[in-house]
Amino acid sequence: MKIQIIGFSGAGKSTLSKQLSKFYNLPVIHMDSLNFLDNWVERDRTEFNNIVNEFLDYNESWVIDGNYFRIATRRYEQADLIIYLKYNRITCLKGVISRYKKYKNSSRPDMAKGCKERLNFSFLMWVLFTGRTKKRRKHMEQVVSNAKSSLIFKNRIQLNNYLKKVGVI
Repeated sequence: MKIQIIGFSGAGKSTLSKQLSKFYNLPVIHMDSLNFLDNWVERDRTEFNNIVNEFLDYNESWVIDGNYFRIATRRYEQADLIIYLKYNRITCLKGVISRYKKYKNSSRPDMAKGCKERLNFSFLMWVLFTGRTKKRRKHMEQVVSNAKSSLIFKNRIQLNNYLKKVGVI
């Protein structure tokens, strides 16, 4: 089984990917943890792409958390299921604030050790506006429409009901 989770920042992609990885006993990869080295330094794109491709080559089944459209085509084509967390801005904003409170002054488990959780103006703008451009939204809709199988959740209640139904929680 190959599961790709996409959605907006703060929607809970990492949390869901960990739950599904544990439930189905699948390796998981968090795209943010690959993209960022210590102190939020971005990894070289070629190295990043190579790591993702090696993961895809090595693993017959997986869960992948994150969008990163520049290296998405292969993941999206191979995924048996694409889950789109299509949450509104306020839900995602609450998610990043909650995450910040939980991990303030430390690195969350799905990130490089030296990436202390932060909440600044530019990231808030990303969550509320920049990361939700019409182009990005359209791309995610296209990914879902072209998927072998897909699920779209517009809120956490829908997602939790599904996770209960399949026995994940």
